[in-house]
Amino acid sequence: MGRASRRKAGRTPQSLLDKARSAIQAVAGTKDVVVVSNSPEEEKISHALCMLLQEEVPDDSPLEEYRAALSVIVTAWNLSLLDAEKRSAALKNFTTPRKGEDPAIVPEALGHVERLIAKKQALFPRDRRHVVSFNVRFENGEVRVLAAAIIKPGDA
Repeated sequence: MGRASRRKAGRTPQSLLDKARSAIQAVAGTKDVVVVSNSPEEEKISHALCMLLQEEVPDDSPLEEYRAALSVIVTAWNLSLLDAEKRSAALKNFTTPRKGEDPAIVPEALGHVERLIAKKQALFPRDRRHVVSFNVRFENGEVRVLAAAIIKPGDA
């Protein structure tokens, strides 16, 4: 890779962060947006999600199983941030069968989400970050969770 390509590659993550900050500021109508990208591993939202994911999916599972489990974990995580009334309404909406879904699986799915909400609250009771983006992939034979989160200034 040439020198110009290396410089461009080195700037790309920061320019993406700057674009994200600008978009959030425009939507939120505030300049009080701080993007943190160099936190220690144990402070990252991806680390917390990975801890929950490890307990949910057996080793050597296919990638799609990890992705499905992470999706439910993130749903439970974000629901755990709602006050009791809003969470109840969201769970009620969650239990409404969608077109093509088997209504018999709804109680089991609801129980699974409620269990994950309780687990999140037990393991990370003061973590008020809202997960806005997530993915899981295999990297060098390991499961890697990628995630981004936001937090309201009053919740920090």
